[in-house]
Amino acid sequence: MCTPCGAPPPPPPPTHSGPATRISLKNISGAVLMVPQEPTNHSKEHLRKNIKTTIEKDIPNLSSRVIVSSNSTVHPILQDGPCCGVVALAMAAQMLKKEMAATHILETSQRKGLSLQGELFSAYDMATLAEEILDCTATVIDMRDSGSREILLGHLSNSHPVLVPYDGDKNNGPCLKNGNKAHWAVLTGFLFSLARTLLPDNLGMTEDLELSPLYEIQPQKASALQNLLVSSPDIFVYGMQGKSQNIGVWSLDRVLESNANLREVDPDREAEVEQYIIPQEGIQRVLCNKVVILCNQNLNSP
Repeated sequence: MCTPCGAPPPPPPPTHSGPATRISLKNISGAVLMVPQEPTNHSKEHLRKNIKTTIEKDIPNLSSRVIVSSNSTVHPILQDGPCCGVVALAMAAQMLKKEMAATHILETSQRKGLSLQGELFSAYDMATLAEEILDCTATVIDMRDSGSREILLGHLSNSHPVLVPYDGDKNNGPCLKNGNKAHWAVLTGFLFSLARTLLPDNLGMTEDLELSPLYEIQPQKASALQNLLVSSPDIFVYGMQGKSQNIGVWSLDRVLESNANLREVDPDREAEVEQYIIPQEGIQRVLCNKVVILCNQNLNSP
């Protein structure tokens, strides 16, 4: 069974005077915030363009390989203010078939003293919130541990949501800003290359003739590919986060590199001590190199 890692409890929240001022995003014109949205045609086209670019530019030796893709359907949720962790958890809930309003998650995080505006600077706080809200098992994985990458990919192949803190670039993809652009995403699926001779013929995969040599497999069958996925030299993940309706297609190595560089909170935010709850031990101990994996309590781990 997917069991918690025995992490220490989160530090007590700092004292603060009065509620923080809510911040609204100004750069998403006409967006409906904090509620699930149907994927738009634009977001679908954007995803296919990203997949095409990834296949053509980032995967070598295509003549002898095929690309396998699996991704869970998740409706995007745009954040209102610094609620990236809250909306990432709300999107993860969809993968567990336990849809939960992002506003309820926000209110719960505030009631439990985990955040003021929805900010979550600790993977352990995220796990605590997930278990409280979704009645699931939330496991914090330290990506420096032996076998952690295989564990992550095993859960992803079983369609378990993986919550990852990382530095978000201007295009919302992973970058290296020392933690100053810390952001939460939920990984919803994967794309990887495979020797053509190893392509299984009994899993009902569908060939995408427009994005050849791409094959798609339904998430409920993807666990059969776990060993092939883990051994692939080219692994990409689908990522969703609260600043865009578009699904990211990111190199797993780049995501984990960004996750491993979360060393400090943006000094501007750290100076606003009454606006955010920042862990006393620092994000390098409770956010850096950490991911949170969710699974329903009646499910076995991969």
